Amino acid sequence: MKNLVIVSFPAKDGMLDNLKETLKSALPETRSFEGCISVDTYVEESSNTVHLIEDWETLDHQSKYLNWRVETGLLDVLEPLLEGGASGLKATICGEPHHDI
Repeated sequence: MKNLVIVSFPAKDGMLDNLKETLKSALPETRSFEGCISVDTYVEESSNTVHLIEDWETLDHQSKYLNWRVETGLLDVLEPLLEGGASGLKATICGEPHHDI
């Protein structure tokens, strides 16, 4: 991994399948965005949460991607599906690995 980002999408009750379908449609664009190395998806059924494990060439690439997603309205589409709306989405920006620990 070059730059790890973990994004968690907590679905409202009864909305997990809708969230998974929405992400299934959106993730091909994510994976082809400049600087994206990979995006892996994990579903935590017990909490109705989809986790994306993303690897980016640089955190600047990921920031540009996030701005593009906001500008193109993906958060508006996700809003009714997420527990707490778009503000319920959690992104953990880990950055580069530390090999000296």
